[in-house]
Amino acid sequence: MMTLSDAKNRVSTWLFDHALPLWAARGVDADGRFFELLDFEGRPVAGARRRTRVQARQIYVFCEAADLGWDAGRAIARAGLDGMIATCRREDGLWVAATDDAGGVLDETPDLYDLAFVTFSLAAAHRVLGDDRARPLALETLAQINARMTAPHGGWHEALPPRLPRRQNPHMHLLEAMLAWQATAPDPAFEAAARVSLDLCRTRFLIDGAIREYFTEDWAPDPQTGHIVEPGHLEEWSWLLRQAKAAGLDAAEAAEALHRRGAAEGLKGGFMIREVDAQGAPIDAGRRLWCQTEAIRSALVFGDAQAVDLIAATFDTHLATAVPGLWVDSYDADGVSPDKAVPASSLYHLMTAFTELLRRDA
Repeated sequence: MMTLSDAKNRVSTWLFDHALPLWAARGVDADGRFFELLDFEGRPVAGARRRTRVQARQIYVFCEAADLGWDAGRAIARAGLDGMIATCRREDGLWVAATDDAGGVLDETPDLYDLAFVTFSLAAAHRVLGDDRARPLALETLAQINARMTAPHGGWHEALPPRLPRRQNPHMHLLEAMLAWQATAPDPAFEAAARVSLDLCRTRFLIDGAIREYFTEDWAPDPQTGHIVEPGHLEEWSWLLRQAKAAGLDAAEAAEALHRRGAAEGLKGGFMIREVDAQGAPIDAGRRLWCQTEAIRSALVFGDAQAVDLIAATFDTHLATAVPGLWVDSYDADGVSPDKAVPASSLYHLMTAFTELLRRDA
């Protein structure tokens, strides 16, 4: 039976001996920008739309790798940051949604989810790389979000032009970014934005003990999709609320309750499923890798023995690829994966969970 110490050794070997070297060698182009996908032989997939959120996530991943002692990550993160600034930044201080392989803009839409990850990656660049561009860019980005995307019923528009249904997810990730900044270089602007997301969580997103996903313009549950609950997001919010409390913010006291509910309703057959309804009945019993990593991280924080079982199950399925260092992102309810390639975006989720493990005593 795997122990926490065994899990830590297995994670360290997979991350530093396989995943990071593979993605550093194959997941970065000649200009230092990150590919969106590798195939299951570890080769980059050309022609895929390169989302700004993925560029930002990979900057964070390699910053975090460097902070954990994998020194090669520093140069990769810096080159990625240079590329993101050069190709993804708009003249108005916001950031585009996607570029092509050559760095040309495919979608200039400012999307709050992307902007959250840009500011999150800038926090990592400030903390690990000491990059003097990071803090001014983060403050300017946040100022433009507030100036151009503030919504009349609270929070921010999820994109420009505004879209419906409204979503909690981008607000959750902007909170993550603001907490990252508060931990490394506090500013009243970061704290104020964090409080906006925390207030929305308490007053709008959290209904009958669970986080809802989709809303109307004035934050009522969306008539078609407002009943959907994602157990992985219950776990993610539980961790963020703990971080907010540690940062001295008035966080909701729901952190542990969200974790317990996520585990009780989301864990089916040893894995965290995608969606349940407001009563906890499965809607989509398939699973994504990110849901497993969020469950692992929260289980570690709350000292649950299930963390080790989740790590073992993740290695035995999602990470059991022919080429070590890749992953299978998704499975349907029957345990069959439709995946044709490996999304770079998942490495951020793996890093957040594995960092939680590697930085604690096992």
